[in-house]
Amino acid sequence: MDTSYYNRFGAEELTRRLSSETLLAQGPMGSVLLSEYDAADIPPAFWNLAEPQTVSRIHRLYVAAGAQVLITNTFQASSYALKHDQIAPSVAEVNRGAVDDARQAHPQLLLGSMGPIGIEWFAEDSVEYREIRGIAREQAHALLNAGVDGLLIETVTSIRNLQPMLAGARDAADGMPVLVSFVVDDKGDLLGDGLNIEAAVLYAEKHGANSVGVNCCSLAAANAAVPRMVASATTPVTVRPNVGDPVQTQDGPVWHENPEAFARACIEWRHAGAAMVGSCCGTTAITTAAMAEALDI
Repeated sequence: MDTSYYNRFGAEELTRRLSSETLLAQGPMGSVLLSEYDAADIPPAFWNLAEPQTVSRIHRLYVAAGAQVLITNTFQASSYALKHDQIAPSVAEVNRGAVDDARQAHPQLLLGSMGPIGIEWFAEDSVEYREIRGIAREQAHALLNAGVDGLLIETVTSIRNLQPMLAGARDAADGMPVLVSFVVDDKGDLLGDGLNIEAAVLYAEKHGANSVGVNCCSLAAANAAVPRMVASATTPVTVRPNVGDPVQTQDGPVWHENPEAFARACIEWRHAGAAMVGSCCGTTAITTAAMAEALDI
């Protein structure tokens, strides 16, 4: 596997800043794209090549709002997801398109998003496990080859969900940073298997994660999880909660944003020791701007 195009300088900068600052990450891509006119049934990854100007515009809004870290529109851009969503271009094309779209916004740092792969597996020597690992390896290499500063395996609901993905990402990483972010309930347990966040952090770090965190959980869950993660982790901690479930309307899903609550919370996360803060589904650049003001970025 050729790693000569990997962005080593960006990786060093990401690692340095995660260990010395509280960085502000952009908000979501998926829910914002779903809110575009007549877009409720369009898979987010489709936009990377079909409407790149729209993806770049959203990234630019986040940068203008104060985001220091952008996250590619590739949460569901593995070969498995592209086939499921009937997106014809290759993994390499779609992921490179997403990286190029984000780079148009001139981010300080750029993470390549990788979401769960919907294949069940039962043993590490099984065909299914090897398939997931290979799918993750392929997307990780595509993102790194396109120039991201690190990988972000996000919205992980169980250790089984993580195992082959982290293995595949590390197959391709060749020393580049791999960040892992879990989904927890208000008790701090993973949604999929009930494991507590301390045990999840321990597993991720033991198997090579360079950062651990939570995303797409409630504000209450994030507030409870951050100090617990900081106390148990040896790597930088990240936090990016959502605003809850949307209201379904005839025009598509509608989320009720609460920028002030996120602005107040991000101060507490920084005080607790979080290395990167942000927001997830249902927020927009308005929330990012409120957090940037609170953090004095």
